[in-house]
Amino acid sequence: MEEKVTMLEELIQGFIQRITIVETEIPDFLTSFLQQYKETLDRITSRIETANKRYDDKKIQQQMDELKAVVSRVPTVMGVKNYHHFGAWSKSLIIGVVVAFVVTAGSFGATLYLNHQNDRLNEETYNLWLVRAMYPETAEAILTGLKNDPNAFIAKAEKAMEKQQIITAAKALADQADKDQKTARDNLKKVRSAK
Repeated sequence: MEEKVTMLEELIQGFIQRITIVETEIPDFLTSFLQQYKETLDRITSRIETANKRYDDKKIQQQMDELKAVVSRVPTVMGVKNYHHFGAWSKSLIIGVVVAFVVTAGSFGATLYLNHQNDRLNEETYNLWLVRAMYPETAEAILTGLKNDPNAFIAKAEKAMEKQQIITAAKALADQADKDQKTARDNLKKVRSAK
């Protein structure tokens, strides 16, 4: 403990000596610095004094007063409201353009819808043609059923279609469940192999 205290005292004594050196040398440095650059500083101060003498304070104040007087004489800005008026011909033109746009957009939408419906009907017609070509007995049974009792036959067909849609949906769900189960098994294998 005494050694540490002694070391600290020596360190403090060393710091005191260094601080004393710094305190004595800095004023010498500053005086030598000022002596080296005294001429430069004198030239700068003389130029500043010359520049100050060149500009008369009274003259500057007079110019400022004249400027304030000119600014006070400038008229104040008045707000103006702009009003745009559409004449009878321009209103008719705008209404006509809007109506033409709506009619064009409606026609284009109807064209797209009818084109889609036409494609669907063409596909159905092609399917019926295939049934007639490949299964003539079935096609004949369908035509006979439609002639005898169209409402009952259509209801029976709709029920059969609903049943097919339910079977297709159930099959899709089962396939998805199989995929999910396979993914879960693969993940389980990966987790077990990682241990």
